[in-house]
Amino acid sequence: MSTQAPGVHWADSADTDEARREARVVASLAEYLAEYVHGNPDRALEAMALLAEWCDGDHELLAQARADVQRDMHDQHLAIAENNQDAVSLLDLADRVR
Repeated sequence: MSTQAPGVHWADSADTDEARREARVVASLAEYLAEYVHGNPDRALEAMALLAEWCDGDHELLAQARADVQRDMHDQHLAIAENNQDAVSLLDLADRVR
């Protein structure tokens, strides 16, 4: 008895999962390198070369990694906005105590 969904091939699914993991690794590497480059523009060329070598010209991998980083940015903005809203609430409450 098969437990996989109709029309889904296990090998394709495994390949997709592996591609997502690899893109996540590249995204993390890019985020790390961005910190390395920040404030030192001379390091940008080295960082770009490292990413290009790591991805071996795989445009799909780079596109997925870029999408991952953009999603991370969006998630961080939401977390910052939520934290700021909490801070506003705390300030309002503190003002009422006086």
